[in-house]
Amino acid sequence: MVPSLGRQLLRRLRGRLEVLGVTPHLREDRLPLRPTAGQLRLEAAAIESGRVRNADELAVLLLAVDRDDDPKLLADTGQFLLRATPRLWLMLDVAVRRAWWRAPRWSAAAVQRLVQGEPSPLGLTVAAFHSDGHVREAAVACLAELDDTPAVPALALRASDWVPQVRDRARAALERRLAEPSGAALVAAAAVALALRDRREGRWLAERVEAVMREGPDELLTALLATPDRLTRRTAHLTALGAGRLDLEQMLHAAEHDDDLPTRIRCAEAAVKAAVAAGTVDRVRPLMSSGTARVRAEAVHVLAREGDITPATAALADRNPIVRAVAQAALRRAGSDPAEQYRRIITASRPEPGAIAGLGETGTADDAVLVAAWLEHPRPRARAEAVRALRRLGTADPEPLFAMLTDPSGAVTRQVTIALRPWTSRLDLLRLRQLLTAGNPQHIRMAAYRLLHERDTWTRLLVDLELVADPSPPMRNRARGDIATWLAREAVTTYSMPQGRTLDALREQLLAAEGVLGPDRVRLLRFHLGLGGSSTT
Repeated sequence: MVPSLGRQLLRRLRGRLEVLGVTPHLREDRLPLRPTAGQLRLEAAAIESGRVRNADELAVLLLAVDRDDDPKLLADTGQFLLRATPRLWLMLDVAVRRAWWRAPRWSAAAVQRLVQGEPSPLGLTVAAFHSDGHVREAAVACLAELDDTPAVPALALRASDWVPQVRDRARAALERRLAEPSGAALVAAAAVALALRDRREGRWLAERVEAVMREGPDELLTALLATPDRLTRRTAHLTALGAGRLDLEQMLHAAEHDDDLPTRIRCAEAAVKAAVAAGTVDRVRPLMSSGTARVRAEAVHVLAREGDITPATAALADRNPIVRAVAQAALRRAGSDPAEQYRRIITASRPEPGAIAGLGETGTADDAVLVAAWLEHPRPRARAEAVRALRRLGTADPEPLFAMLTDPSGAVTRQVTIALRPWTSRLDLLRLRQLLTAGNPQHIRMAAYRLLHERDTWTRLLVDLELVADPSPPMRNRARGDIATWLAREAVTTYSMPQGRTLDALREQLLAAEGVLGPDRVRLLRFHLGLGGSSTT
């Protein structure tokens, strides 16, 4: 049965059927045969994972499902769309409009079915994405009469339509729904509305959703706070915090369990303030075990400010430098020296990486012996922190550190490389070249490359030329990119010239690299190296 609100619009469409109707001159549709729910799910998963950059194939599948009119498949597709993310809805809005051009015969037939009042909810949804504004307006008028929650995202999209008549009709339908919304309908509208906020006509619905967050019934706010959509959840928490609608329990729950970082941080800050104001600071202790550094730091700070420095002492060895810095400051305010605490920690037992890092942050050069003892710590992160701590204390000895370039952990070799940079001219050149050879692990080769790169200009270019055809893509890409950078930014300001065996080696490598770099780039390199423009020079 055709909804009364859409009858006038459908009569208008009847007058267009001579143009839109199925006629022999229309080309054949290019839609898949017998689509399945599994195909829909696989295509949607590929879009959500980023493997597919548009929803074109999913759009033609939806048109094919609508065409086949299989009741079970239509029901499965309705459930699939009910779980679709806002990002997917926005992509479908564009892709289905394009897909209609691939199915001119079904497009005309679908319009005829719309005129006759026969479309399914899916048919109305895809018609709401039609390229013809009259079809979209008629589809919106019919969707407005449905109670189905899956109709809400399509109406939300059309509420920002570029055609005023379509936009106004969708907004009127949503106004009625938002006057007394169900939790499911509000969640569906909110997710798309907030994703549309930055569109030219997108603020209207977002502002109405936020008004419900500020002033609506508690059960609706609870539904928004628990929705799977991260942006909706974040907006609901922040809006409700601004309106004073969250109690301490809700703040603490979000600070501990929400997977959105801004939500966790803002709710933790608000929970701490609320607990202090209520004289129940102990309620924030669970935040000490949060997986978010800012949340842990906030708990340490407020508990120390209230006179309890035990959490600050426990947080000295925290894995995050922000938390350690807050804990160190709290101990100093209490008259304690955090460096002394760290010395006791790392001498008493096998220390955590954060304790080694903390001594590097607070100690003196005299603590180098304590730190160096853990360069062979069984945990890679602890070894990396020991190297970093020695560098911060100004006591990084190149001899023992050079031997650590073969460490099995890339995190360790990265820290060793940073620590050795001031001494690149003193390092064993032959040994670095051995570490650069193709038989070594990638992270060891990259560490050697970085140190050779820092040694001097001609060593850098020679190594780059040796690696331009390396079997490892990261190594050869790094070398080729570095040559391009040197030619573009540094060559004209390099006033010295290579001499002796270095010059001979560069000449030889240029000949070998010409097939990779091309004659023009090799000619330019020869010019800057003082070898003339020809490879026969």
